[in-house]
Amino acid sequence: MKALEALFHTLDTQPEIPLDGSILFLHALAHPALEAWRGRLTCEQVWKPAALRLQHSGIPSTREAAGTFDAVLLLPERQRDTVLADFAKAHDLLNEGGTLVVALHNDWGAKRMEQQLASVAGELQTVSKSHCRVFWAKKHPGWKTAQLAQWRQNAAMRRILDGRFWSMPGLFHWDAIDEGSALLVEHLPRDLRGAVADLGAGWGFLSQHLLHHCPDIRSLDMYEADSRALECARRNTGLIPVPVRPKLHWHDVTQGLGGAMYDTVVMNPPFHDGRDSNSLLGLKFITSAAQALRPGGELWLVANRHLPYENLMAEAFETHRTTGENKAFKVLHGKNPARVTRMSHARPHRGRKGGP
Repeated sequence: MKALEALFHTLDTQPEIPLDGSILFLHALAHPALEAWRGRLTCEQVWKPAALRLQHSGIPSTREAAGTFDAVLLLPERQRDTVLADFAKAHDLLNEGGTLVVALHNDWGAKRMEQQLASVAGELQTVSKSHCRVFWAKKHPGWKTAQLAQWRQNAAMRRILDGRFWSMPGLFHWDAIDEGSALLVEHLPRDLRGAVADLGAGWGFLSQHLLHHCPDIRSLDMYEADSRALECARRNTGLIPVPVRPKLHWHDVTQGLGGAMYDTVVMNPPFHDGRDSNSLLGLKFITSAAQALRPGGELWLVANRHLPYENLMAEAFETHRTTGENKAFKVLHGKNPARVTRMSHARPHRGRKGGP
């Protein structure tokens, strides 16, 4: 990631940035340089795949940092409100006189975000590197706290869609029902039963639908890689007056489901890695689902029409079909998983692009 490399290049070449005290790394990503700060470094990461990469490199992480720090390093995400809220959060977690260091790709609005931080913190220092900007400022009593409070509020969890759901900026389709998920629920049968899993559950729309409309479900497991989305899903499904109480799992579905077995899996799998389209993600979701289904089990999924999932569906299930589609999306159904399914099948296929 270019912003990560630009951040550590700047830290190596700008000795005026103090890093001899306690350090917090927000949206932390694994990097060999982190080892030098062991014992005084706290990494916050809400995205499970990134948290696992930190763990595998020997660096622990937390979903919510506590305390205050002498320096905060920040790799913001691309959504404007979440970037500004991260500035406010960094201010709250900095000791007086501490330094906030931000690294952001130019294509993600680095210059504009730098100007926003300067409007609150005053004078900044900046380095440009590898199509990224790294900028930093010290915390002092002159930071404009009223503006920081507004930024916090703009990114807070709130009710959406006439109060029916909880969500927050930065999540996938955070303030509207995704068109693909809406198409999927039109085709889900109401007689789904037994143990059910929702893979990539997001803020909980599909699971909420299942709880409302499928009375024969015995259990429901929700898997989601973003812990912020999972907290919204907890609210959206926790107050429904039904006997089933879903279990929420902060989990990277592409790594399998750890031996859990289900009668039905539903999902609207991701197909972007950062800004780039990556059909391999959906293929891995399909493989994980097939491996976790009991004999006779079924998979219901929605995908963009152009994504080449049909070949893997044919390998992973004894029967599969397209049950519905519109100009943008298709609903695929697989039944009776083939026991030969392995993660090695989760590779791009050069088959048909749409249709069964």
